[in-house]
Formats: sequence, structure tokens, C-alpha cells
Amino acid sequence: MSEPDISAADAMSIGSRLAGATVAAAHPARSGGNNRVFRLEMAEGPPLALKHYPSDGRDRLGQEYDALTFLSRHGITSTPRPIAKDADAFCALYQWFDGDAAVLRPRDDDADQLADFLIELQKLRDAEGAQTLRNASASIFSPEEAIAQYEQRLDGLTRESQDHPELRTFIDGSLVPSTAVAIQRLRQRYAELGRDPAADLLPAHRALSPSDFGLHNALRGEDGRLRFIDFEYFGWDDPVKLLSDTAIHPGSDLPATSANRLIERLTQAFAARDDAFAIRRDVLYPVFGAIWCLIVLNAYLPESRSRRALAAQGGDLTVRLAGQLDKARRLHQTICQRDPDLTPR
Repeated sequence: MSEPDISAADAMSIGSRLAGATVAAAHPARSGGNNRVFRLEMAEGPPLALKHYPSDGRDRLGQEYDALTFLSRHGITSTPRPIAKDADAFCALYQWFDGDAAVLRPRDDDADQLADFLIELQKLRDAEGAQTLRNASASIFSPEEAIAQYEQRLDGLTRESQDHPELRTFIDGSLVPSTAVAIQRLRQRYAELGRDPAADLLPAHRALSPSDFGLHNALRGEDGRLRFIDFEYFGWDDPVKLLSDTAIHPGSDLPATSANRLIERLTQAFAARDDAFAIRRDVLYPVFGAIWCLIVLNAYLPESRSRRALAAQGGDLTVRLAGQLDKARRLHQTICQRDPDLTPR
């Protein structure tokens, strides 16, 4: 059960207590499906950010605060510096970043800026405190785990598709056939190499991952540099998943040239530590792509948070669901264009 939202007056009170200084005003700022952010104007000094995390049974506040504390301690300045938290109030206080939503005005160098940050993160793999960081949300450490996640998501949407013929046509006629080819090829390739697709990835080959990362969670400063926010899912993960999620994420909507540049940069970085990285990337990328198609379609599930978010936006829910289906179709097409063998015949 989620905690009720907080008002601007609540934000001023909590912010003053956490900052140990007077908050002159609180203005609602960036918001997401799981949180709300206030810009706190301080009586003295620069503004701060107060983030409220409604309770959903997961310690998103703790995961993000610990992650940003770790990054700040080791000299990362493109993420907000944590200041104080109150777990009982579901709130944390952070450095405020000015800037515009990067996704609204993409630039040619965005892929390199995203890659630079992710590569810089990996330099902290052996830093003090790294080994006690949690696993990333929905982390995956073996191909069979990826397949299981795909199948679990597919089951729910397949049941729901009985009432949505166009959804059923896409799932049965496009997504399932292409992903079946990808899974068969993955298992065959692993068998040829004498590798077990159920074996966990060695810790030495894992990556520090923001998990939900891309232009959708970035701000662009006046200098053109990106600052990154929202680290609620940060932790250890398979670098192939990190690469795939960042290149594919529909929130960033990277053009093909930028996605390819990102993939090239990250492959070079991760392959230096893992001789099998490129092989795993090739066979897992379409599986992660299929998972993203299903995530986009979550709005069809009556109990899903994304469905509630669409409904809250108003308008005809049927039209909004059709928009998500169109987005999934385009995403699936992009995955198949990258790997033509997956195109259903």
C-alpha cells in the first residue's frame, strides 16, 4: 500500500529538518510513476531536491541513497550528491541539478556521453563499498534467467490478449516466433561452446549498472553535459543487459546510429574483461529486446502501474493502449532490423 503523496508544506517541513536550514519555498518539479520531487528554495544557499518515495514494498529510497552515496564518495560529480534521508517519512534530500530533460533535445554526442558515464562506473568495481552494493533491480546473471523473465512476462500478456485481438496478433504472429528463433539460437550457440546457459555469470564479469538508464533519466546543463538522475534500481548486473537496456530503452528512443555507437563503445570496454562478451551480446540482445517489447505492453495488464499511469493521464484508454502496441511493434521491428534472421517468415 503506497503512502499518501506529500504537499509542498510537508516538503518544506521535512526539507528544513533534513537540511538543518530554513526552506523558503517548495515547488513540485520532476515526477515519475514511483516518486515525486520538489525543488526546495533555501533561505540561504543553493536549492536542494527533496524526493518522496511512496512505499511499494521495495526499498527504493535505500537503494538509490546508498548508490548515490557510493558514487559521490568516489568522485562522480554527474550524479546528485546525497545530503540526508528519513526512511520513516519516505524522503531523501539531494543536490539539485538545473537543466532541461535531455530526451527533449537529443544531440549527436549523447551516445558517447552515456557510454563515457557507464565506462567510468566500471572503474569503481573494486572500490571501497562496491562489493556490498545490492544487485540491480530485475538483474539477470544467466541466459536462462533472461529466458525465464521473458516467459513470465509473456504468460501474463498472453492471457490478457484474449480480449485484445490486435495484441494477440502481434504476440502470436511476430514477437513469439522471432524470440523462439533467438532462444533456440542462444541455446545452440552455448551448446557448441560447451557452456551452460543456466550458469551464473562470474562476479568478475559483472557490471555496476544504473539499470534504468538513458536520456529519459538525464538532464542537460547549459554546458551541454549530461547529469544523471534516478538511481533507484542501481546495482550489479550482467553488462550485456546493461548495454542492451541502454541501447533499446524506449524512453531514450536513440536513433540507430547512436544506439550502434553506444553498443560499439560498451562492447569494446566490456570485452576487454570478458572474452565471451561479444558472443553473449549477440545471442542475448534480441531476448532483452523481446523483454522490452513486453514491458512496453504492460499497460494492457489491469494491475500494472503503467496502466494506472495511462488512465491518470485521461482520454480514451483504448487509444492509449493502441499507442503502446504501436510502440512495441516499432521496437520489435528495430530488433529484427538489427538481426534479420529473427524476422518471422
